[in-house]
Amino acid sequence: MADHPILASIRTKLADPSKKFSFLVDFLAQPGRGGELAAAIAQSRVIPLTHAEPGCLTYDITQDVDVPEKFVAYECWANIDALAAHMQTEHFA
Repeated sequence: MADHPILASIRTKLADPSKKFSFLVDFLAQPGRGGELAAAIAQSRVIPLTHAEPGCLTYDITQDVDVPEKFVAYECWANIDALAAHMQTEHFA
């Protein structure tokens, strides 16, 4: 099975995929729907579920106070295999 595009992109940037790494993901809700997206993220429990995964060192999603449609996810993983396992979880899908 081919890598998820995010995983494939990160894999090419790592000098040593067996070591810890971090990355940021910026994403936007549709105009006027930032509150809905924030509520959906909270309801999905993706943050605590991801925190509980082996190899997850940090995982957080924040909403911009000035631009409510703008979100940033900050992730830190023990290695690329931990991120790959995360991408196979139901809550990632």
